[in-house]
Amino acid sequence: MTATTRVESSYQPQYESIATRLVEFIQQAKLQPGDRLPTEQQLAEQLGVSRAVVREAVKMLTASGYVRTRRGSGIYVNDKTRPFAAAAIEFSMPVDPEHVRELFEFRSLQETLTARLATERITLSELRVLERSVQLNRQAAEAGDWDLFLETDNAFHYGIAEAAHNPFLLETVATVMRLQRWAIKMATGGAPGSLLASADQHDAIFAALKDGAPDATVQVMKEHIESVFQAYQQDVRRRLMENKQE
Repeated sequence: MTATTRVESSYQPQYESIATRLVEFIQQAKLQPGDRLPTEQQLAEQLGVSRAVVREAVKMLTASGYVRTRRGSGIYVNDKTRPFAAAAIEFSMPVDPEHVRELFEFRSLQETLTARLATERITLSELRVLERSVQLNRQAAEAGDWDLFLETDNAFHYGIAEAAHNPFLLETVATVMRLQRWAIKMATGGAPGSLLASADQHDAIFAALKDGAPDATVQVMKEHIESVFQAYQQDVRRRLMENKQE
């Protein structure tokens, strides 16, 4: 994926929209932790999609902490110590904050490793593509264009993953970013933090990578992901206070 590729911002993989509909089904049916959901085949028929799409949606919900699967038994509403129902009460949203924290933690470990490898392996042509991503990301931030910012943000992080020259890391980075974006959208309705602050951090990451300084690249990447997580937490607290005042 290159920064110059324009993708419609409204596009959403089908399994993500089905995951959202499954969450709505759990809420509307007032299912409790431990309750069993219909089978994948039954859900596919009810939602008018293939069983494969339902399976991918269930994987996403399992990673987010909404549901759990039991081999040979079925799909159940999660009944861990902090189920999504508790999160809905405490944060006015159906996302377990502990799972989001763990997701950010995993992303940090994953992308710092990817950034280190990219610094050591990036080619000149890949460096030029990444530089263009940074430039477009800066322009989007300055214009306040959220759609273009998110598109170029993806291009930047995917570009680093591609430069690591490890297909497993590339696929994992893409999957984790999609899952994180989906979880944050469900929790806050948008993307957290300042566009300009993120653009500044992208500039710093690129500069360290361009200088061929793996340790510096790792450090600024770590700081970038931590700052996004902090912005997410602030947004959650703000929404909680607003709900209490209503």
